[in-house]
Amino acid sequence: MKKLAFALLALSTLLLATPLLAADSKTLEGEFIWEREDENVAGALKAVFEPTGDATWDVSFYFTFEDKDHIYKGTAEGSLTEGELKGEVLSDGEEPHPYEFTGSFAEDGSFSGTHSYTGGEEARPTGTITFTR
Repeated sequence: MKKLAFALLALSTLLLATPLLAADSKTLEGEFIWEREDENVAGALKAVFEPTGDATWDVSFYFTFEDKDHIYKGTAEGSLTEGELKGEVLSDGEEPHPYEFTGSFAEDGSFSGTHSYTGGEEARPTGTITFTR
């Protein structure tokens, strides 16, 4: 009986604390542009940042490209409100490809940056990212 009471207490504590932990996540919304030789492709972008330390984050980018939903996941470092922010993500799918992003926040809180494919011998620019407030 004591074990059951302890388990229920632990479970209720975890359930009560979960919203507080989730409150630390931060979502930024904006747009990506994928630069292609034939034509650029633009779309909505949502980035969810989960804190992992002092100015370090796990990040997930949610977007639709060529009628398919994608989630690219990785890590980031920097502030989510001012100065520089950079990170690395892997594409989804059977053969993930590495990308990096880098940019900075303006005084009005908007973010402007670039993304690049990093799977070759040198990084190849692939487009831009913007987030607005």
